Amino acid sequence: MQYLLTLKQKLHRHISNLLLALLLASCSYNSHEWDIPEQTKVVLQTTTQVENPPNIIIIMADDLGKSEVSAYGNSEVSTPHIDQIGANGVTFQDAYVTSPVCAPSRAAILTGKYQQRYGFETQPMEFYPNRLKYSLAKNAKRLGDWNVVTGPVYPSKEMILKQGIPLNEVTLAELYQNAGYETGIVGKWHLGFGEEYQPENRGFNYQYGFLGAFSRYTPEKNTNGYHTFIQKDFSSEYQWKVGRDKNAKILHNGVETIENDYLTFAFTDKAKEFVTKNKDTNFFLYLSYNAPHVPFQAPDAYYEQFSHIKDENRRIYLAMIKALDDAVGDFMNHLDSLNLLDNTIVYFISDNGGASYTKATNNEPLKGGKLTLFEGGVNVPFMMQWKGKIAPGSRFVAPVSAMDIFTTSLNASGITSNEIKGIDGVDLMPYLSRKIDRDPHERLYWRADHVRAIRYKQWKLILSTRDNWLELYNMESDKSEKINLAELNTKERENLLAYFEEWNKDLPQQPLWPRIMDRKFIIGEHVYYFPA
Repeated sequence: MQYLLTLKQKLHRHISNLLLALLLASCSYNSHEWDIPEQTKVVLQTTTQVENPPNIIIIMADDLGKSEVSAYGNSEVSTPHIDQIGANGVTFQDAYVTSPVCAPSRAAILTGKYQQRYGFETQPMEFYPNRLKYSLAKNAKRLGDWNVVTGPVYPSKEMILKQGIPLNEVTLAELYQNAGYETGIVGKWHLGFGEEYQPENRGFNYQYGFLGAFSRYTPEKNTNGYHTFIQKDFSSEYQWKVGRDKNAKILHNGVETIENDYLTFAFTDKAKEFVTKNKDTNFFLYLSYNAPHVPFQAPDAYYEQFSHIKDENRRIYLAMIKALDDAVGDFMNHLDSLNLLDNTIVYFISDNGGASYTKATNNEPLKGGKLTLFEGGVNVPFMMQWKGKIAPGSRFVAPVSAMDIFTTSLNASGITSNEIKGIDGVDLMPYLSRKIDRDPHERLYWRADHVRAIRYKQWKLILSTRDNWLELYNMESDKSEKINLAELNTKERENLLAYFEEWNKDLPQQPLWPRIMDRKFIIGEHVYYFPA
């Protein structure tokens, strides 16, 4: 009997661990055979119309909320180097990403389109459970606030390898590569694991980093010189277990390599090497940090700076942000030493809001966090500098989108192509120079399976078609989304619903692959379930 109990415990543990990977790579669907349509990679022909086009650098943080950046009012951790990018150019006060979770958000940035247009509505998956494993996991108490919502018919292994930015979509890197730029990605990818979908086949000449959603910051969990914190959440536990295995491996141009340095600093060093090598030509660099995403690990020197913080979880989290800020400063100083800042556009942005479910941050005064479509999940820090083109210390208050990076960059570089179609991002430069005196976007939209949202002027509508709740907020007077005006302002509510449906009707109604889970959030007296 004891043997059978032990076997059962091992089986349940195995199933839970399996689902963890799904969670971290993870809209609700009817079960059917999932089959990604055949895709044909676009053959690009581009023209460049600028004599001295700028270099382009996108610096991306992972799960960094506005409340943890001092330029937006945070006082608990100072981020002077990140802030300096805005001080050298513009700080966007009301910047949005198109998704509250990593991969779909990043896909929109690199294509300039709402990711729903091409079916990238949820995270690429590494694998799915079979019927038995699904049934066991459905009722697993160890899942906590994670809820299994769909299954058990899933894509085949062959289809899993076709998940990513579709081959018939053009990435920013491909356009720059075809225009003669040297292109590089350093850090996190998370936009496809199959060979055709990996960075070197999506426009990047150089790659250093990992393909998946996360990687451990050091090779070993218990390393002298570092402090770690493992949340009592099976997703965090799984990430520590995987470490640098599977899609968390560190790859150099697609080949596994051993990286002994703390990843935040290692990525900075590789980015410095890339710009040094290409300083005499034009380059496009996507510097995609994984900080401060879990697993939480910080160098001692940064941990000691926050000895006044008694909560170990938050202390290590803030130390990771401080290390990230110093890394950004190191990289920017290097650009300056090479005299590259005179003709380089630098963006700094986070892929989504802070992960409030880690209990290390809460995104206040914004509501919710990562995974949610409340402001804490999709309203992010965003700064941009371009010496001589953007007035230093500018503040831009109208809503902008992360998709605008795509169009702004291409226009600045004079790159055009017949394959640039259906773009949702706009060129921000005419708005920053006041040549266009209106907001860049009349409306912004979000859709993640059963949860939808729209921002129009001062109004934001958010609803769940599955769970039958709907909320309407005035963003000018209630940025914290505390007062639901849906029953009082029925005209605005119906207008926004109509606008959303007009946008939604032309989109594919079925994403290219299914997801697995919802995450439960208790905010005030309300319980919400958001797609993971």
